[in-house]
Amino acid sequence: MQSGDTEALYRLAPEMRDKIEKIPGLLDVTTDLYIKNPQMTVDIDREKAAVYGITVDQVRNQLYNAYGSRQVGTIYMPSNDYQIILEVQPQFRVDPSDLSKLYMKTASGQTIPLDAVARLVPTVGPLQINHQGQQPAVTISFNLAPGNSLGYAVDKITELEQNSSPPPTIATGFSGTAQVFQDSLRGQGVLILAAVFAAFVILGILYESFIHPITIISGLPSAGIGAILTLTLFGMELSVIAMIGIV
Repeated sequence: MQSGDTEALYRLAPEMRDKIEKIPGLLDVTTDLYIKNPQMTVDIDREKAAVYGITVDQVRNQLYNAYGSRQVGTIYMPSNDYQIILEVQPQFRVDPSDLSKLYMKTASGQTIPLDAVARLVPTVGPLQINHQGQQPAVTISFNLAPGNSLGYAVDKITELEQNSSPPPTIATGFSGTAQVFQDSLRGQGVLILAAVFAAFVILGILYESFIHPITIISGLPSAGIGAILTLTLFGMELSVIAMIGIV
């Protein structure tokens, strides 16, 4: 699941994991999303900021100057170059309350603390933010119980997703083994037709006739039915290896 709207993504991902966990035949349903990281959210009071003539970008830049990795210069030496990184002193990076000690200049040139235009709210966030395709993403993983096929799991999860109707801002898709399985199914029909056409051409060259190959190939449907009956008799799945054998 990927989305630029992290609030909706982090809210719906655990719900989807709980729904997938209830599907019979799936084991060890887990996710890489862990909302357990304490963090401080800077909630800007836009009305107060407008009174002082302070913009949101100004607050953002001040926070980046203090706690980011802004390069303000370079020291050139004969053997090496050294980047100059702007940041606050270490003693002001220990306690979250130190955020209130950051000061900004107003439009009139006065200096005011950050807490005059913003409120510090303790919240909980993700331990790490994973990305796929340059967007925040959450991966839900699962294992199969004995006797259940990957195709069954893919169909059930797809049906569950359609019934859940996630918002259009959240994009979903399979990855790993499930993605390989879906890719193999997409080209299955073309592969079978190509195999039949190749067999027809080879038989036509051998028999120097267009009629005899058609007579021989007409036995393919019964051969396919026999292959499926054999798989059923031995209780085997119609896996990718079985499809290769049928082709």
